[in-house]
Amino acid sequence: MVFSDACIFAYPQGNTSLRRMALEAKYLGIERIVCAGSDYSGDYYGVSVLSGALLRPSDFRDFGKLLKKSKKSDIIMSYAGDAGLNRSLISSGKIDILRGIESAPKKAFDDVCAINALEKNVAIDICLSAITYQRGILRQKALISYAEILKFHRKFGFNITISSGADSYIGLRPVREIEDLCSLFGMKSEEVKFALNAVDNLLNPYSPAEVIG
Repeated sequence: MVFSDACIFAYPQGNTSLRRMALEAKYLGIERIVCAGSDYSGDYYGVSVLSGALLRPSDFRDFGKLLKKSKKSDIIMSYAGDAGLNRSLISSGKIDILRGIESAPKKAFDDVCAINALEKNVAIDICLSAITYQRGILRQKALISYAEILKFHRKFGFNITISSGADSYIGLRPVREIEDLCSLFGMKSEEVKFALNAVDNLLNPYSPAEVIG
């Protein structure tokens, strides 16, 4: 298994250089990082670095425009919207990861989205910053949203990725802490490990996702 942080933000999108982020990730047991907004693909300190395009479309037509303008990247990510937009994004087969589901409207992810995610090999992201940096109602909403995604994952078997959403090296999380945070919405240790490896399933689509529980 190759444990991956599915979305970080290095300088200039964040406060820490990509090289320093990779070094910290190595100390924390993370072997691959996907850097949003970066066009660098390579290796720092034995940590694999993938370039990531992160789009925030207002509708599917806007998504097409943003995709055309974006640089070629290893991983294409999009922020989630309502159920209609999410269905279109996932079924298009043009994204690898759907992010921000915790901020989407209620019922923005349903059975149709789940089936399409499995068929199109699209992962739904669990961003830990929504748990660690949010408080009160927003944090509770994120936990409820992630519990729903986990329920759909167990039923349909699509990939889940886990990201720190870190914009500095102090925001990166070690594997043990990731397990503890994910346990807050019912995710088992084995499920966390498979999710941390899910970027491999995106890069190698013939590698099937394994469902636990």
